[in-house]
Amino acid sequence: MALKAMGEFRWSDAAKHVAAIPESPLSLYAWKMYLSGWLNAVQDDIPSAEAALLQAASAALVSGLADAQKVETDAIRSGSCLAAASLDRLGCLYRRQERLDDACHAHLTAFHLYEEHGTVDERWDAAMNLAIDSAVARRDNDALQWCRTAIDLAGRCSERPIERQAQAWSRLSTIQTSLGRHDDAVAAARTARECWRKHDVAAVTAARADLELAAALMKFAESVYESECDRAKMLLNESLEYLASAADELPPFGPEAAADVRRCTDLTDFAKRLLDSL
Repeated sequence: MALKAMGEFRWSDAAKHVAAIPESPLSLYAWKMYLSGWLNAVQDDIPSAEAALLQAASAALVSGLADAQKVETDAIRSGSCLAAASLDRLGCLYRRQERLDDACHAHLTAFHLYEEHGTVDERWDAAMNLAIDSAVARRDNDALQWCRTAIDLAGRCSERPIERQAQAWSRLSTIQTSLGRHDDAVAAARTARECWRKHDVAAVTAARADLELAAALMKFAESVYESECDRAKMLLNESLEYLASAADELPPFGPEAAADVRRCTDLTDFAKRLLDSL
């Protein structure tokens, strides 16, 4: 009932359902604290959310080990995965606060718990969080490593494997661009675009993939603008082709794509000016 209320954004109802969850046995207390932490985070009560999620992780691990004497590995797995989920959510909370070392530590612990007891899909989630943490902290080599881990895991996920591959390739392209590895960034953006179109060619994400590939091509063109004029022209012309495609496909999505449409217009103007100056 609490999860249903939270999914429907009925926060006061969710709080009532969470409060009604018993605190015994310990496994139920772990769930109570996990849901409480989630609810507090959504409502921006950060100190309460942090405290509840830490209690959830601790209680889940202890209850899993205690119950394992009776139920063996299923209890350990259940407790470990709830602990990992708590730490995963806690890591995202820390990232919002720009506590990036704490975020990485929480997500890394979650990844190792999922590695031992969780599913491939859960490991993918933790790997992507680690890629984001590392990128925000400008630990670029770590970010690249976690992106590649996520790409490898995505192909073995049981749910939404193509979408997960697209997300991981998109993130890898962004990181490669920030490192000035423009050839690799464009290649990753092309792969991401192929994945998004394979996932759902009619979705807004497919149109956004054209925009992201165009942006990667433009960054590449800027990097060779003074040294390789002909190559810069070729890259800019290709970028304009993808921008034209995005300009056609994005507007029908309305408010959901409004920021993308503005970005597309700005990039198109910039690419044309750059091309005219060559």
